Amino acid sequence: MTYRAFPLMLLAFVVALLAAASLVAEERKKEKDDKNTHEGTFVSAKDDKEFTMKDKDGKEHSHMLDKDAKVIGTDGKAAKLSDLMKDQKIRVTTKADDKKVATKVEAVKDK
Repeated sequence: MTYRAFPLMLLAFVVALLAAASLVAEERKKEKDDKNTHEGTFVSAKDDKEFTMKDKDGKEHSHMLDKDAKVIGTDGKAAKLSDLMKDQKIRVTTKADDKKVATKVEAVKDK
């Protein structure tokens, strides 16, 4: 009987180990993204490649979109910078090595 239970226990252990490793990797990615993410309000867009925003202190600054950047509207679907409205709350994720280049721009719903 033991010879049948051992492979099942071993399989359960391996599955649990893989699940834990996946959770750890996801948490590390989230922590990395949090360091490169900031929120503010959308001011304007230029050519759907560059945009200006105001941070929480009211200071304006500009970002360029990365060539593979994602812009996400309030509905959670893909959008363009020109779809965002002035004073729309946004969350911007930048490259770790270049804070002026945005890799993701998300419109944030008002709560």
